[in-house]
Amino acid sequence: MRHFSFFGLLFFCFSLSLAQTTNSEKSTDVDELLDELFVVDTLAVLQAYDDLKGGFLYASISYDDQAYFSGRDFDIDQFGLAPSLTYLNSGGTYLFASGTYYSEIDPAWDLFSIGAGQFWSLGKEKKWSVSASYNYSFLGEDSEGINDHRLSSSVNYKLNNLQINVAGGYLFGAEPSNYLSSSVSYETTLTKIGAFELSFEPNIYILFSQQNIIEQLSIFRYKESSVFDRINSQIELPLSFDNDALDINFSYILNFPNNIFEDEDLSSSGYFSISLGWSIPL
Repeated sequence: MRHFSFFGLLFFCFSLSLAQTTNSEKSTDVDELLDELFVVDTLAVLQAYDDLKGGFLYASISYDDQAYFSGRDFDIDQFGLAPSLTYLNSGGTYLFASGTYYSEIDPAWDLFSIGAGQFWSLGKEKKWSVSASYNYSFLGEDSEGINDHRLSSSVNYKLNNLQINVAGGYLFGAEPSNYLSSSVSYETTLTKIGAFELSFEPNIYILFSQQNIIEQLSIFRYKESSVFDRINSQIELPLSFDNDALDINFSYILNFPNNIFEDEDLSSSGYFSISLGWSIPL
């Protein structure tokens, strides 16, 4: 089985594309396609905090039968694993660590992140909540030029079973970039089996990011500019089986990536994801 260096492969693909195409817009950054990896999903943290109203540890691991990066698989057939651990105290301060494993990348554990943040519930009914966080990512050997620092914030609104989240962030450490994401979900309880509850919570997710573009005007003339554009959209169809301590999630996720480059021919894709989470009150 042949293995690839993930970041080296990305730089190769983008450099080759830039060299072979003229009179078209090309991105000189790779990390805008990786923004999705740096977006910490705070919804699980927020929901668990509201439910437990105290400090806790939350451990989880997820499996994707096909690994995508903002809707792109770069023609590599591989699965992904993502373990994570989050600690949240009663004051809303949280610490988190996560790793990412890809079956066809060498080294397979090519990304590890740690971070800290603060979460606030607003109002007596706690319909609104906000969070702010910082995280640092330890990247692979071929990751030069990739932003490894991220500052982010998130605003969440919950009305009964409807939940709306808007998040934004600033990535730095190399060529600075920023992103904006939004998600909308609606939870429906299907049935209860003993202490467990089976629910369906479809989710729509959209990711926008800054793009650094080089446009070739002539053989020797280039124009560099920065644009902000949609990278990917997702529809997630999850079935959740959970109680107060354990939650199991089976999802089918649809990607709708945006063609950033003029010669890109991306199409929609889908994959299955399974996740297991365990919360421990402290």
